Amino acid sequence: MYGDSLAHMPNVQSLAEEGTTFDHFFSVAPVCAPSRSSILTGLQPSFLGTHHMRAYQKTESEVNKHTGLPLYSAPAPEGVKAFTEHLRMQGVYCTNNAKEDYNFLTPPLAWDATSKDAHWRNRPQGSPFFSVFNFNVSHESQIWKRADSPCDISPHDVVVPPLLPEEGQVRVDLATNYCNLQELDRQIGQVLTQLKEDGLYEQTTVVFYSDHGGPFPRFKRALSDAGLRVPLIIKWGHSAEEPSRNPNMHSFLDLAPSVLAWMGLTPPKTMSGIPITPNGKGHSEVYGASDRFDEQLDRRRTIRTATWRLVRNDFPEKPKGLELAYRQRMNTTQVIDSLAAKEIQPWYTWKRGRRGSFELYHTSEDPWELNDLSNEAAYADTLIALQKKLELAFSKERDLGLMEETTLISMFEKRTAQHELKQAKLANADAGLTVMHENPNVSLGWRSLGEKTWHITSNGKVIHPPRDAVALELLAARIGWPTQQTTARIPRR
Repeated sequence: MYGDSLAHMPNVQSLAEEGTTFDHFFSVAPVCAPSRSSILTGLQPSFLGTHHMRAYQKTESEVNKHTGLPLYSAPAPEGVKAFTEHLRMQGVYCTNNAKEDYNFLTPPLAWDATSKDAHWRNRPQGSPFFSVFNFNVSHESQIWKRADSPCDISPHDVVVPPLLPEEGQVRVDLATNYCNLQELDRQIGQVLTQLKEDGLYEQTTVVFYSDHGGPFPRFKRALSDAGLRVPLIIKWGHSAEEPSRNPNMHSFLDLAPSVLAWMGLTPPKTMSGIPITPNGKGHSEVYGASDRFDEQLDRRRTIRTATWRLVRNDFPEKPKGLELAYRQRMNTTQVIDSLAAKEIQPWYTWKRGRRGSFELYHTSEDPWELNDLSNEAAYADTLIALQKKLELAFSKERDLGLMEETTLISMFEKRTAQHELKQAKLANADAGLTVMHENPNVSLGWRSLGEKTWHITSNGKVIHPPRDAVALELLAARIGWPTQQTTARIPRR
């Protein structure tokens, strides 16, 4: 469906044949954790404070091994929640299987279940559901971890993209990636088969996408179409005839409001994206950003229109190909390093050369973004117009990436200390028992003693604990704040 048939992917192909393939869908970051924070909240990572890869990670240590700084969960702006909380409030059973990695501690009320066993089949009978399945077999690391797995795709049959060198080991890595995609398709097929077995396939909307662009050097971590453009295929859960392709631009910021709208809910004002529809006109421009990658500090911002991409490099003295220990395990990286050491272009410039403060690419004519036009006088007006839009979108007031990370951490610590999250309270109301909190935007939950799953609720909403319960556990939560958990006796009426 995207013009490359080397990998045999019949299950994804069937979704495309039954649904809509979106030609221009973009992540907001070229790595997983920042982009996944935008998926869950509908916010640009640098406006939320989740822009560094990584800021937070589940670990026994409280120190970031890449920077020596504390790991931290960015405290979200007032009213920002996991979009799945809005679904759960309306009785939608929400599951995640199983990767989280949102660059902050997973909100305790985001999911009914988040584990390798999480599945729509565990929902209360007849409940609507929203289920996420993450398939890690196509992750960057699987190119070296699955290098010896059986593969029916020959390195000789691979077409090497112009961003990578025409070398034998690169071909081997590309062939491994194609085989990983075939395994990905097989695993997707298992989920689709389960939907069909349950008699749910026809009325279920199925969304297929990846959380950033390709896994190779000059793809992943690059503010380009190679690093940000991702597949999006939607098989709609209704019988109406829909277009097979949508050529317009959509962004990860559209995912959260889309799911809410598809479920009949109005997206909150904190979300700037728009619901994706089969004939949706999308955006006139979309934006992306990258900041620290593991041990390497960087800061770049980009705007993409239908025909142009502008990239702003805030550290032009650095090369594009930052030295990152993680990707050194890939053969392709080692090949590029060897070519760069011999001063062979363009690999030498990518690894050793400076970059301009701005890069301008005519994407409709130069899809691999190889020809930088930022210094061409003929395109000066285009450059200036896009610079103004980019500066407005990532203003000094909103872009937390402009702050030193130590200052950012101190600001977050001060914010959570000054606006300490209070405990929830249990109260009787005219209509029955309710959980209350002084802040109406706080996420609230309750459960019976010994129960594992939190029930989500809100101020003033009547809850229905078991009749024999004498006490309940209460939860008050906000993204980035220490969760407040308490036990309260049920008051007598």
